[in-house]
Amino acid sequence: MIGKAACAIAAVLATTACSFGDDQPSRPELASGKPLPVRCKVGSVRPAATVTFVANGRAWALEPGDGRLSCLFRVRHPGPFVWGPRGDRALLARLQVKGFGHAPTRPPTRVDPAATSWGRPIGKSIVFVGRGRHALLKAHPAGGGFKDVTPVQGVSYERVVYHPSGLAFAFVLKRGRHESIWMSSNVGANPRKLVHGRLHTGFDAIAFGERGAVLYFAAQHVDHRVDVHVLPLGGANNAPVVWRGGPEERVTDLFAGRGADIAFTAGRSCESRRAVVVAARHRRGADLLPDQHRSRALGWLDDRHVLVATGGCGEKLDLYSVSAASLQARLLVRAVDAASVRRAEPLPPPPLPPEILGARSSFA
Repeated sequence: MIGKAACAIAAVLATTACSFGDDQPSRPELASGKPLPVRCKVGSVRPAATVTFVANGRAWALEPGDGRLSCLFRVRHPGPFVWGPRGDRALLARLQVKGFGHAPTRPPTRVDPAATSWGRPIGKSIVFVGRGRHALLKAHPAGGGFKDVTPVQGVSYERVVYHPSGLAFAFVLKRGRHESIWMSSNVGANPRKLVHGRLHTGFDAIAFGERGAVLYFAAQHVDHRVDVHVLPLGGANNAPVVWRGGPEERVTDLFAGRGADIAFTAGRSCESRRAVVVAARHRRGADLLPDQHRSRALGWLDDRHVLVATGGCGEKLDLYSVSAASLQARLLVRAVDAASVRRAEPLPPPPLPPEILGARSSFA
């Protein structure tokens, strides 16, 4: 369980202890109790500023180690608030793109897709589920029209995620009442089924891990239970279970970390969801904030810490850095509107295993 002793804040943020409960401030503030600046000047943003959030109509970046704060840009509708692989551009609501430095920008459109993924390795495109879920389309972050990259016609699409190589993406499609997981090239060519849905009722989340060598997926079973599986890409004939959920639970916000570590959000509803980690010291999974009845995983700040939000469901968010090993938590900022991790992916990108798009295997 998390106590005050486990919640020590690093030097600049150490003037207040962690607190959990309903005493949320009415305005955004750092862990020290200091409010956010009323005005700010956009300047350089260091790679260490991996905590990003929206508050007071602006996007901000915070360095979790020393509390240094940077102002990024104005935000009206954060939407997904997901950063591209270089950490210089963010995807907002209605496919709007904003960034800093020399990053491109895109004005909001009339389209607000439910599933999107940044292209790799530099974020020069965004693939998304469009046309009433019957197509996969690409948008350019500098504007312009959409490119159709639909791999399979006559089906509906639920989720899509780019492979770290940038040469392919995985997606969940639905034909009739059955869902399955596929991969295709980054232009929708050579689609291949990876996971069939004969023993499942659906797939909640998908994410690549171990530098693109494996695919994690959360599968709903006919007994209304969810499992998280790991599928080694390129010749595997099974997908072992790495975490087993309870009755009526769902999995969202699935993030792969270092090696076989993963973090995700599990729960029966928004009001009961919790952030979970599966790591070397927690092979069966552990709640990242066990004292909280409502928390959400937002991504890996580094190889050892997960950004976790409490609140939501119509309320403001409090953000914590939580150790994946010890589960010690540090309060970072309180009462924000949206948050995400901004962390550049390593270069060069990993290769795409050549056998992936030629594989014909499918798994339960």
